[in-house]
Amino acid sequence: MEPPLAISISQSIESVDWICLEELFIRAPLGARSAAALEQVFRNSQIALFAYDGDRLVAAGRALTDKVSWTIIFDVVVDPDCQGKGLGKMMVEALASGSGARNVMLQSVPGKQDFYARLGYRPMTTAMAKYDDPQWASANGYIE
Repeated sequence: MEPPLAISISQSIESVDWICLEELFIRAPLGARSAAALEQVFRNSQIALFAYDGDRLVAAGRALTDKVSWTIIFDVVVDPDCQGKGLGKMMVEALASGSGARNVMLQSVPGKQDFYARLGYRPMTTAMAKYDDPQWASANGYIE
């Protein structure tokens, strides 16, 4: 196992290079989203975390929370060169613990369920979603 990264975590939205985050989403791969769209969703979230290895953005994630009952985590992205070193776990745990809520839900890209299961997350039997493009969501494994 490689030594842990020297990572710093920031909540500063103002210091984010949104083009770098856009490129990170493509490399991870979490899909292509514009820098402008990423900036908007991260700014509109109650919790936004960014991880840096020196000056290089290597991970990010965001969450919405009522700070009592529920938090939902979205868009946890880790640079492929940094995966398998505990950074994803650190991001998920920081988002969850920083929320103040008792229960945490998250949305995963298809294929990453085993990673989240190792962190204690379990599939829900009653969660449902209404996508603006249900054909895309079905074809990409997000809904049945």
